Amino acid sequence: MINLEIFRIELNYLQQVIKSIIGDKVSREISEAITALVTCFLNPSTYDSSLFSYIQTIEQYINQIQKEFEPYEYKLLMNNIPTIRIFMEKVKTEIPKC
Repeated sequence: MINLEIFRIELNYLQQVIKSIIGDKVSREISEAITALVTCFLNPSTYDSSLFSYIQTIEQYINQIQKEFEPYEYKLLMNNIPTIRIFMEKVKTEIPKC
């Protein structure tokens, strides 16, 4: 089970990192993608092919940050968002079932 308070804190952290590195527009885009994933995860009957694009958006920007960060900074980021990473993996495994 995902602790929602930790999830919220991690999401805020990720948004701030992305906002400072890539910009506010991208930060909002990631937030909207994660919100859509959470909504669909809570109501699996709403799963559709757009979920793949949300996951790709999040992964694309995380990869972009990896290119801009030093390796130790990127590792710190990834260590500070484990719940988000676990959540995305859960959604990936759920999508093919629907």
